[in-house]
Parts: sequence; C-alpha cells; structure tokens
Amino acid sequence: MANILFGLERQYEVQVAILLLDAFAAAGHQTRVAWFGDAPGLDAARRAGLIGAARHEGPAPGTTKAAVAAAAASFAARELHGIDATICCGDGPFALALAIAAAANGQLAVRPCRRPGNDPQHHLLDHAVALCGVEHAAAAERLRRAGVPAEHLIEIGDLAGGGAAAAGAAAKLVEAVLQRLPAAAVAPTDDRLPSDGDASGRTLGEDEVQLVAAAIRSGTLNSTRGTFVAGFERDFATWLGKKHVIACASGSAAVHCAIQALQLTAGDEVITTPITDMGALTPILYEGAVPVFADVDPRTLNVTADSIQAQLTDRTRAIIVTHLFGLPAELDAILALAGRRGIPVIEDAAQAFGATHRGKKIGGFGQLAAFSLQQGKHITTGEGGLVATDDDALARRVFLAVNKAWGYGDQKPDHYFPALNYRLTELQGAVGRAQLPKLDAVVQRRREVAAALRHGLADQPALHLPQDPPHGTHSYWKFAFFVDPAQVPGGAVALGKRMQQAGINCVPRYIQKPAFECALFQDWQRSPVTSLPLQRSARGDGKRPLFERRDYPGAVRALDEVVVLPLNERYEPRHVDRVVAGIRTALQDLGRG
Repeated sequence: MANILFGLERQYEVQVAILLLDAFAAAGHQTRVAWFGDAPGLDAARRAGLIGAARHEGPAPGTTKAAVAAAAASFAARELHGIDATICCGDGPFALALAIAAAANGQLAVRPCRRPGNDPQHHLLDHAVALCGVEHAAAAERLRRAGVPAEHLIEIGDLAGGGAAAAGAAAKLVEAVLQRLPAAAVAPTDDRLPSDGDASGRTLGEDEVQLVAAAIRSGTLNSTRGTFVAGFERDFATWLGKKHVIACASGSAAVHCAIQALQLTAGDEVITTPITDMGALTPILYEGAVPVFADVDPRTLNVTADSIQAQLTDRTRAIIVTHLFGLPAELDAILALAGRRGIPVIEDAAQAFGATHRGKKIGGFGQLAAFSLQQGKHITTGEGGLVATDDDALARRVFLAVNKAWGYGDQKPDHYFPALNYRLTELQGAVGRAQLPKLDAVVQRRREVAAALRHGLADQPALHLPQDPPHGTHSYWKFAFFVDPAQVPGGAVALGKRMQQAGINCVPRYIQKPAFECALFQDWQRSPVTSLPLQRSARGDGKRPLFERRDYPGAVRALDEVVVLPLNERYEPRHVDRVVAGIRTALQDLGRG
C-alpha cells in the first residue's frame, strides 16, 4: 500500500486532486493533502473535504525563488518521511519546488501538468521530476523537444474536463505512478489493522450504493416527503421489538429528543454517568435540567443501582443508563429502583447494538432508548441517531422534537415548543436500510473476535479482560480491558503507548478525565446553558464545586486502568494474532524495564 502526498496551491487544482485522490483510494492506497496556497483555494479544498484545519505551509506571495525553494526543502525534510510519491497538482512555485525537493530526496515526484507554455523548463522542474503526466500529445511532444526523457512522460488525457474521460485520465496516471514505485511500496500490507474509519473495517458496499442511487434517482432527499427514512424506522422497530422508532441527525440528537420528550422543568435533575461522550450530557443542560453524576463500577464502567441511589433527590426526574462499550448495565436493580420512585429510564444504547439483558435486546427496557449511527458504531450512516419507545405520547413528542415541533399531519399544525431540525436525510435512510440486515452478523463477528483476543491474553495476570456479564451478552463496540498498575510499570498509559508504537491503535484512559472535570462544569457560570439550570438548583449555590473527584472512586480507578482497543467485524485471525502478540511483547518489555 503506497503513501501519496498531494501538494496543492491554487483553487483550480482542487478538481484535479479530487479525481486523483479517489483513484488512489479505489486502488487501496493512502493519501494526504498539504496546502500551500491562497485563501480562496484553501476554502475550496476545505469545502471539498480534502483537508480540515490546514495551515499555510508556503512563503508569502512575492517571495524570491530562493526562499520558495528553501521553504519547500524545509517542508520536505519535515513531512516526507514515509511518503512514496509526491504529486503536485498544479504549476505554482511552491508546488514545483516541493516536487524538486521530493525528487532530490529520492522519491517519485509527479506533476499532472497542464499544457506547457513558452517556458518548458518551468514545467520540467529542472529535469528533477521522475514522471510528468501531460494532457495532450502536443504537450508531450513539446516537452520531448525540450529534452525530457521519454520514460518521464505519459499522455494521460484531460484531468480538468470532468466526466468519464477525466476519471479515465486519473486512473491512467495512477497506474503509471504505481508502476514506477518499488514493489514493496505498492504491495498490500498485511499488518495494517482494519479500521472502522474507512472501508477496511466497515460493511459498506454495493447494497448501500444501490439504495443511495435509488434515493438520488427519486429526486426526494428530504425525509418529510421520502420513503427511505420511514422504511428504516419501521425496519429498526421490528429488529428491536419496539412499537415506535424515530430517526434523527445524530446520537446526541437522539439523547436530546428523548430528554425533551419528558418535558422537564428548569432545575430538574437527570442522573447519568461521568464516563460518556459530552454529546450525551449537554442535551440535559439545553433542556434546562442539571446533569447529576452517579459513580460507576470500576470493572464495567457502568452506573449501578447503588450509585444511582446515592444521587437521588426530590428533583430527580430521569435516569440515563449508558451501556458503555456494548457491555449491558445490570438493569434489574436499576429498573426496580426507578420503578419504585416513578422515575423514567432512558437507555443510552449508542454503543450497544445487539447486546442483551436476560435474553432481550438492550434498548428494550427503558421508557426511551437512544442509539447512534455515527461512523464508528456497529452500523453507520456517517452521522445519525434513533430513538425507540413503546409509549405513544412519548413517540409523538420525540417526533416533534426532531421536526422543529411542527405538527406534520395535524389539522391545525403549529410549532408547539422550542425544537430544532434534527431530521435524517433520505440518503442516510437509504444507507441505514442497507446496513440493518447486516447488524446481527456484525455483532456476532465482533463477539468472535473478542473471544479470540480473550483466549490469546487469558494467561496474562496483569490484565482484566471483558466478557459477558451473568445477566446478558456483550456486543463489543470496543474491547476495553484493564491493566493492574501493581504488575505493569506505568499501568494502562505505559502499555497503551507501547501498543501505539507497535502500530496497534488504542486509547488508554478512554477519556482523560471524568466529565464533571471538563471546563463547562468547572466554570459553569460563564454560559447561560449551564448557569440558568443551576440557578434553579441547590447545587448551584457556589459554595463548593458541583462534583468532586473524591466522590467518584470507581470512575477515577476505571479511567486510570482502562485501555480501549478498537475492533470490528473485519478482523481476521492474523489481525487478532498481531494484536495479541503486540500486547504480550509490550507487557514483557515493560516488565523488563
């Protein structure tokens, strides 16, 4: 698998870069983009999704050629390690200087040039470029007359023209580049672990393509008039065994709409976990309520009936139970406690598709349940969420919360309360409908991978490995294991660092601190979103911090000792073997250290 760097400098190069990036990705190679140019081009590249927050790498306009060359050489020295080829998509001075620097470093430097003008040397990069793809035969002939060796030239066709011809030109250039790279660079690598961030670890395929194409051909991409989102909702309700499912824009939106359906009042309290994504906490504040954190079991990272009981007050109006990493919380005691107090339970099942409690799917126990369809979840629509309930009135309220509280279908519709547009699109609904039939197999495969990891590490006394709880089954969004710091010098952080150095992606500690230590809770008076709810709560008297670390020994210990290892349904035995070997080696090295 080759690593390709794209150097872009001008706005018109964005279209060419997109073509080539797509072609390299289709061939299974990694790419990244460095931007060196003007602000309009930088904005265009960002809009096209080529780059995120990029900095201006090149010298200021008007700088001397010597300064441009020096800046390019400096960038090359910093950034070109591990790059197999550098492609400069245009003819700006920095991109050209970068190509020369890359070639000087022994890399393949490529320029898919436009028609050369009267200065062929400008297009030849001082003869330092190993390959120059040109658009037309006349351009190639002019470069040959200028002395460019024939093996450096290939006529590729017009990259900027768009359509099938441009795509064909891009494929031709990619083929020419790969033919000139060492075999070791081009060959697929066996040691890269599948990632849920791209196709290597996802089940996306032709089924999704066909349904998305059907959605596009329908001409209706808005879910209020389309059929794909509604069909996805029905399909998921059947899979989960719930009466109502309402789709929305994200897992955070799902939590927000579930909370909004409860019609809380200012200062009400919602008990939740301190180990979760902030997107599951800020919706509580936006509904005028106060998040109250219950401690977690240090080996499950889930809240318990006892830790919830310790936080109950006469202002408690809801309990959110998060099934972290796909491990189901012990719901029997929690539901009994909530039932005695008449407090509704919201299950945060974002990470727990297909996990079970007493033989029944997680998401089927609370008055409401929220799921996430974000890129890394068991099934994905890129972003998206789902809210499930059996209660007709709650379902109606969730539907309104997704749709700006507009009563679609009502005899006299109105905007009944403050709400946002949280709708899922038909394109996402189409992907969801194609993903859902794969879900059970995804969960089963993840369980098999987890079992293989557990078997390979079972003889390591310093590790506490995840497994099914007595009351249910784990669906393994991640493989979260614990490291005994008394046996491993440096504990989870040291082991995680060794794993990362070995190319095994992992996250020691999961989150760096409990949620209540984040700035928005520590400095809660700075924003009306946090300060207004607390003005109606005794917790906001200002005499002490809202929550203190000493009251959460389970959460503190869990974060100190946990290493979160990604896994997915694309893992093969060789991937499991590599991870197991990497962890065992890291443990041995730390023991010797």
